[in-house]
Amino acid sequence: MRNISLVALSVLCVGLVSVSATKDEGMFPLNYLDEKALQNAGLKLSTRELFAPGEVSLANALVKVGGCSGSFISPEGLIITNHHCVYGGVADLSTAENNYLENGFVAMDKSRELPIQMPCRITQSFEDVSARVLAGVSRDLSPSARAKAISANIKSIVDEEKSKNPDLSVEVSEMFVGKSYMLFRYLLIPDVRLVFAPPVTIGQFGGDLDNWEWPRHNGDFGMVRAYVGPDGKPAPYSKNNVPFKPKRHLKINANGTKEGDFVFIMGYPGRTFRHESAPYLKFQQEKQLPLIQKWYASYIRQMKTLSEGNEAKFLAFAKEIQSLENVEKNYRGKMQGLTRTGLVAQKQTDEIAMHNAAVSNNQESRKNIIPSLNKIWDRKSALAEQRFNYLFLSNQSSPFYAAQAIRSYAGFYTNATSPKDKQQVLNEFSKNMFQNYSIIDKNLELWVLQELLPRINAARKDKIKINGKLDLKTWIGTTLIKDKLMDTGFVFKTLRTRPEKLLQFKSPLTRLYDELSSEASGIESEWAQLDQQLKSIMPEYLDMKEEFKKGQFIPDANSTLRLTYGYIKRYKPNDAEIHLPYTTLKGVFEKANTAQDYRLPAVVADQLRIKDVPVIFRDKETGEVAVAFLYNLDTTGGNSGSAVLDADGNLIGVNFDRSFTATINDYAWNDQYSRSIGCDIRYVLFVVKYVGKANHLLSEMGISI
Repeated sequence: MRNISLVALSVLCVGLVSVSATKDEGMFPLNYLDEKALQNAGLKLSTRELFAPGEVSLANALVKVGGCSGSFISPEGLIITNHHCVYGGVADLSTAENNYLENGFVAMDKSRELPIQMPCRITQSFEDVSARVLAGVSRDLSPSARAKAISANIKSIVDEEKSKNPDLSVEVSEMFVGKSYMLFRYLLIPDVRLVFAPPVTIGQFGGDLDNWEWPRHNGDFGMVRAYVGPDGKPAPYSKNNVPFKPKRHLKINANGTKEGDFVFIMGYPGRTFRHESAPYLKFQQEKQLPLIQKWYASYIRQMKTLSEGNEAKFLAFAKEIQSLENVEKNYRGKMQGLTRTGLVAQKQTDEIAMHNAAVSNNQESRKNIIPSLNKIWDRKSALAEQRFNYLFLSNQSSPFYAAQAIRSYAGFYTNATSPKDKQQVLNEFSKNMFQNYSIIDKNLELWVLQELLPRINAARKDKIKINGKLDLKTWIGTTLIKDKLMDTGFVFKTLRTRPEKLLQFKSPLTRLYDELSSEASGIESEWAQLDQQLKSIMPEYLDMKEEFKKGQFIPDANSTLRLTYGYIKRYKPNDAEIHLPYTTLKGVFEKANTAQDYRLPAVVADQLRIKDVPVIFRDKETGEVAVAFLYNLDTTGGNSGSAVLDADGNLIGVNFDRSFTATINDYAWNDQYSRSIGCDIRYVLFVVKYVGKANHLLSEMGISI
């Protein structure tokens, strides 16, 4: 998707912040760990063994790979993550002749491993830089001045760190809005290659039907390998590169687990919003979630209809379908969760009490915080539908996106004062277009324009100008469909030969962009100003909330390394419904071919039907091959691919999903409905051995079967 503008510690071992590790919530930054509480819960490791700056620890085996988490499972840089994390890369590598998505992929030796766009990063160290980020920042500053000051301070810190540590990637992450900031140092490895992917009918067995659901029966895992230059330093892809040697890799515990066992995850959860205000959650429930969910559902249906029976077109759509289906169903789960938990009303009640306390205590700086938040989110709600219409248009319409890029870069090109600067604009324009402009099906492009432009037009004071007496949909179907920006041959040929000519190109689509851009940019500008106002208010709001809660107060997840712990545990998501914590291969065959999402070709089924299965793969209670398991950890997006670890830090599974009732984890966590789902490591080994015939990978992982 083309997202144009959408949705403290330096030495850990010296002293850990003592925060009670209760199971109310728990995506803990490593400087919030309570060693005693963790060990009382069941952990057999010290916090120093989890992470210690300058020392080899468990964290050295854990990586962020692409947008997911992963872990090293061999001394040769082999990484295990999810199948759905490598899915897009496998689809890109696939052709009708070599369909790795359908048939799976196994590199029988390192020379056959294929480059995949999934750079990995490993946390090296981090420290609190809040004082440096907030230097010179006072609450008397205007929202825009405050934002500029913080941004300038962060840039200064990053620039200084890059000069000190040129071999590392550095990043300042906001922990609490306007209050707390951490500097993270990462080893960034760009050369990553695909090693193993099971057939999609194993890796994505159950498809969208089972997505965000339990029980699950898919082998959602894949393997990639990190490579570095011959000198051992990160380097772009080269045939001369060698496998990365991690300081630590995980040992595999294939002996199985049981209900009640302690488990934990260290990974990179993407983003949670637990410290946001009540009007923010109301906005999510009434505006953002339903608007995006409804649009994605319609767009997905169109892609599936247009690619039905056309394998090449399906492969071209596969990455976007898979990505959007995941978000669409997640949003449905969030809407259900917000309704069933009454979270918005609960937060509103809390904020009334917070406001009344500020008034009764005569706290002048706090009296207007809650009313101001309500006012800002009311305005955002008024802007939301038209803003999303424009964002959908930019994100899902390639020809409109091309018109937008042409008109935007044309201005940069005109204003460039030297041949060098002009060439740089052309280079950036070409790169941008080659990355983001792609028309797979003209009928899909026509549908997008005919769906969105009437919506945009209905909300505009000045209606879209149309030549002649045609209605808008007919004009789109007779005029815009013939626009040269609908012709990929024309666009790519011009980009390769005379990109400056494309910047001068004018057509109905570029004129349409010119006509719409004023309103779209006006909405986006006001939205950014509202965001700045929120950022200036939130520090005081967070102070109020922390005082009101009088308890555990940890920062929201933000793609930095976090730990969550809990137990393998059943649950009762709905009335008269109990979900046990393990599934087996028996369930795969019970579901097989009962619906399209349960498609299991005979050749794959035969590979799974193994006589005299070694005991190592079997569930201890049922005697069947173990497939997936359930636990009450606190996870969210970005935890996909995280290693599920036992009390000794050994690998027992690969986290890949949450239950439907746990999609609300982004806003709140509760043991009654929050469950995460992992692929049992025994099923991983089973599929590698019997489906992939990849005994060499088992040997590399230290497994002998």
